Amino acid sequence: MFICEAVSSSRIPPHYPMMVRLRLLIAILLLLVLSAASWKRNAFYADAVTLWTDAVRKSPNKSRPYNNLGLMLKDSNRIPEAMQEFERAVERGPDNVYALNNLATVYCSVGRREECAALLKKAISLKPDYIQARYNLAMYCYEAGLLDEALGEYSAIVQIDPSSNEAAFARPMIAEIRGQKAGRTNQSSGTTAP
Repeated sequence: MFICEAVSSSRIPPHYPMMVRLRLLIAILLLLVLSAASWKRNAFYADAVTLWTDAVRKSPNKSRPYNNLGLMLKDSNRIPEAMQEFERAVERGPDNVYALNNLATVYCSVGRREECAALLKKAISLKPDYIQARYNLAMYCYEAGLLDEALGEYSAIVQIDPSSNEAAFARPMIAEIRGQKAGRTNQSSGTTAP
């Protein structure tokens, strides 16, 4: 209503030249058009899935939007859809270590463990200091009973970034694995652990 009143000639002093009135009218109309466009665009920010779906539509050949859409779907517990988006991200960016790691975690959660391990190893080979992939591989190895491999990954995490959250979780796992290995060694040699 305010804008309509400002446009009406009764609000613009009569001594303003016609060009000034025209410029003011154009500026106000432009403001209205841009405001309407902004309001319409805000619909894409309603939620993260909608935002990243729009990004995928606009950048169908880029890996990152698919990866981020997959993350949002995974956070919404829409695992089959998330897996599909992570697969698309890896297809478009086979060297995208974040997409490899995310696809691996989804594969692991649905029982595709060998594929999970292969993807994590690929991500680590591409980015050896990628702690999250190392942590996920360490957890996979530990759960699979591959204690030497798990120990190696946990130790690498602590060496790469001793102050990271992953390192804080890795330290007790290292102690536990060493204890399990010592217990196995004592059992095989016929001695008992103290």
